[in-house]
Amino acid sequence: MATITGTGSANRLNGTSLADVIRGLDGADLIQGKGGNDRIEGNDDEDSLYGGAGHDTVLGGKGEDRLWGGDGNDRITDESGNDRAHGGNGNDVIRLREGNDVLNGGAGADRLEGGSGDDRMSGGTGRDTLVAGEGNDVMTGGSGNDRLSGGEGNDVVNGGSGHDTLAGGEGADRFVFNGGKDRILDFEGGDDDLDLSALASVNSFGQAMARAVQSGSNVVFRFEEGTLTLLDERRSGLDPDDFIF
Repeated sequence: MATITGTGSANRLNGTSLADVIRGLDGADLIQGKGGNDRIEGNDDEDSLYGGAGHDTVLGGKGEDRLWGGDGNDRITDESGNDRAHGGNGNDVIRLREGNDVLNGGAGADRLEGGSGDDRMSGGTGRDTLVAGEGNDVMTGGSGNDRLSGGEGNDVVNGGSGHDTLAGGEGADRFVFNGGKDRILDFEGGDDDLDLSALASVNSFGQAMARAVQSGSNVVFRFEEGTLTLLDERRSGLDPDDFIF
């Protein structure tokens, strides 16, 4: 195990095959953890941090940072700036706070958390959980059975393929259905939109409603591409303005 510390300038720091602690301090640093379960701290300025192999902890700090987890189950955190983070392989946790950030989980069952700002979040493959904060966010689950939760703002919530659970939160949200077996927990007619433009089987309000039934307190659409359920919604309360084709 090594402890490696940079200076106040822009440093290029490399870890070892062991579990290292690498601190960039000030300056626009390039840090590569390589092997081992590393802790990498960028601190101030615009840093590029690579975890590499192992279960790494990557902390961006201030500035517009580029953060990569690599292989392993990584934890990536950044407090401010317009950052980009990619988890890579493994079951990763990515938390980016302030700024207009880009979060990509990669392979594995990942948890992505946005903060304030207009974020773009993509789960990738695996069973992912995406949680938005403030701002107008774009969320895409990917190919697994994902859970997406919007926050404040007008969000785009796209489960991708798979059997997904979606919530928009506050604001006028757009729910995108690509097939599979999805559930929307908080659709509000008149405020939110159902985007069915990816479906070949419907291209009009009439065609969509012909595939909709009231099932208890829920509305269930049965398309050739899959099933979409709106919880606590009335079929009679839907109108053409609630749809995008």
